[in-house]
Amino acid sequence: MQQMTIEKPAKFGLIGFLLGIASLVVILIQLSALFEPQEKSSGSVIGEIAADIKQSAARALSGSAAPEPTPPPNSFGQFITTGALCVAGLAVILGGVGLYRNEPHRLSYLAVGVGISTLVMQYVFWLAILICGVALLISILGNLGSIFD
Repeated sequence: MQQMTIEKPAKFGLIGFLLGIASLVVILIQLSALFEPQEKSSGSVIGEIAADIKQSAARALSGSAAPEPTPPPNSFGQFITTGALCVAGLAVILGGVGLYRNEPHRLSYLAVGVGISTLVMQYVFWLAILICGVALLISILGNLGSIFD
């Protein structure tokens, strides 16, 4: 007697893999949009930051109140990024369901891997941006006296 193994189609693994790839593409597009040319040059933005720091220090010393900040314009970029990260989490969950149901493992492993990669890539990118921003602020504060002389 021969035993025949009936292979289940990898439904959950395939759907998870496709969702993981879609979320990865959306996150890459969002990150590349961050580096588009800006309206102002980097030097003028850094100069404005230094001027704001100097004005807020002068206001703090004199005891006057700070002006009301203007609200930022509405942007759907944060909603798109949050949605893409939720889809990446869904890809990980679907890959896990595919592994639990003993579907062919390759697509389920790929779904879990791509979903986790998307989450880690987003986290590491913003961590690098944060570190660079702190280094920039430290250098601005260190050279604040020489900027306005």
